[in-house]
Amino acid sequence: MSALTLQIADGVALISLDDGKVNALSETMLEQLLAAITEAAQADAALLVTGRTGCFSGGYDRKLIDAGGPACDAMRAAGDRLTLALLDYPAPVVIASSGHAMAKAAFVLLLADYRVGAEGAFRIGLNEVAIGMTMPDGAMAQARARLAPQWLNRCALQAEYLNPEQALAAGFLDELQPAEQLLASAMEKTRQLAALDRRAYRETRALLHAPLRNQLVQLFG
Repeated sequence: MSALTLQIADGVALISLDDGKVNALSETMLEQLLAAITEAAQADAALLVTGRTGCFSGGYDRKLIDAGGPACDAMRAAGDRLTLALLDYPAPVVIASSGHAMAKAAFVLLLADYRVGAEGAFRIGLNEVAIGMTMPDGAMAQARARLAPQWLNRCALQAEYLNPEQALAAGFLDELQPAEQLLASAMEKTRQLAALDRRAYRETRALLHAPLRNQLVQLFG
């Protein structure tokens, strides 16, 4: 059974992540996500990404991070390609963050046009320093570009875990909804954005993302 499903209907591509656990972004999951994004872009669909109830994603596969080596490098390379794929997406990108969102998953939130988060006892954060990892240059560039400046130290340096209300203030989320209303609210927002002039949206989105994208391309090599 695939941990990812893609449904395209009425101009919206819904990608749902559910591996039955924490939706770890392994190389396999990332490659499936990249393929789904490509298919959605080819259909000229607005993109809506969500996770399983209670957990959007725990981020990169910790077992691979701890082990290091070629498998870890391949996973990180796929993660870098995901970053650029989201920045380059030619239509609106919305995320329905269904619960916890840690590390790489929190950075994915920073790349969307609009983020609806589930209310509840969930943690959102950049935990790199907490697990003994120096924040990568590309990750720091994203944090600087997208987080509210007054939250940058607490999120990037101090690895503080935020609740949904704090994540809203810090810039990870744009709106909070009860869990039972999350997907419907995010779908409504996706359709609203999809109704905007597509060419103007695409070109303005590219202009908006250009400084960060150009910086990341240099850092990713």
